[in-house]
Amino acid sequence: MLNCELTPSFWRNDAFIHLRKQIDTSFAVHLTPASNSESVNFQALVRQLYNDNLSGLRYAKNKGGTGHGLAAQALFAESLGRVPSGGIGMGLTIHLDMVAPIVDQQGSAHQIEEYLLPALRGDIIFSHAVSEPHAGSDISNIQTTAVKDGDGWRIDGCKSMIALASLADVHFVVARIPGHKPPFNKINFLIPAATTGVKVSSVTPTLGNNDCPIANITFDNVWVADSNRLGTAGMGMIHQMQQFSQERILSSLRANEVARMCLTHAEHLLNNLNPLNNLNNRHNKPNPSTASYVNSLNNLYTLKAELNASKAITYKAMGTWIDNGNYHTLSCSSKLLSSRLVRQASILALTVSKALGENTDAQLVHYFNDARLYSISTGSDEMMLKSIAASEKY
Repeated sequence: MLNCELTPSFWRNDAFIHLRKQIDTSFAVHLTPASNSESVNFQALVRQLYNDNLSGLRYAKNKGGTGHGLAAQALFAESLGRVPSGGIGMGLTIHLDMVAPIVDQQGSAHQIEEYLLPALRGDIIFSHAVSEPHAGSDISNIQTTAVKDGDGWRIDGCKSMIALASLADVHFVVARIPGHKPPFNKINFLIPAATTGVKVSSVTPTLGNNDCPIANITFDNVWVADSNRLGTAGMGMIHQMQQFSQERILSSLRANEVARMCLTHAEHLLNNLNPLNNLNNRHNKPNPSTASYVNSLNNLYTLKAELNASKAITYKAMGTWIDNGNYHTLSCSSKLLSSRLVRQASILALTVSKALGENTDAQLVHYFNDARLYSISTGSDEMMLKSIAASEKY
């Protein structure tokens, strides 16, 4: 068995042991079966999680949550890694851990009532409309503009490759205020999908995360009231960058768990199909060469060591966040390590499975197809390296 428990202090109590079982049971009943469906109904999933008291773990009770706090949300994120669909994990993370927290922290009482509470109940679904054709998720270079117009704003621009865009009832949008100097030139909005001038268009599907549909969104002379503004005008980039750091930690928890499951699968195959074991031939299994077997075994134990390191850094980042410390560099480091690790672990598991003549299991294929997306969403590996270098003044 893999010795990668490293249980952090914030989970070492009976309440969290019970909560983990509650989360796993709910996911097994609702999320895992959904990963085998042709299209995922995210509203239904959130409603089911809400009924199980799991959609609002991190949020205060007076804001529709259960008041469990960040440690419980970390447990939720790690458990998402055991669901055989990166798309479901991504979609729920966008809705519950990317947009909802900004509404919680920056929203007015009216916005909490109109958007956050319905979102936690599953009555509405959010998209996170930040990425643009020539900027990616680099907020400093976005070109979508917001110009003051009476008691509202005119929004013009295009957001590209936006997850949940075709399903969302409300788009979270970051725009640039012309004439304002960076970094205080960004502004955030909550824009209902039915607003005049908002158009969603299909794109070529990505290789992985197919359970979470992606589309482009065009905002053509869209007028929204100032009451749709989320937070202070000019502070949009600061608020969004803080949220990115937090989401990267939660993404790392998911990625590490996927890597653990892939390595467990590979270890099981390698232990049962040792080329020195004559039972292989009697069971008509291909007998791998000793050199190939030793190489795979070496890769396995190297990746196991890297998993321990990745989990330790991720738990350190999560603990620092819980303690209100400075977790920015830790979040970038954990995302970089976990994103690379999950790709390597999924490749090893699939390679060993194929080489030894196993029937490839659908969950393993899901993990392999989805793994690359961890290195792209909310910041590429290259962006993480640049951010770490800048923070450490290299």
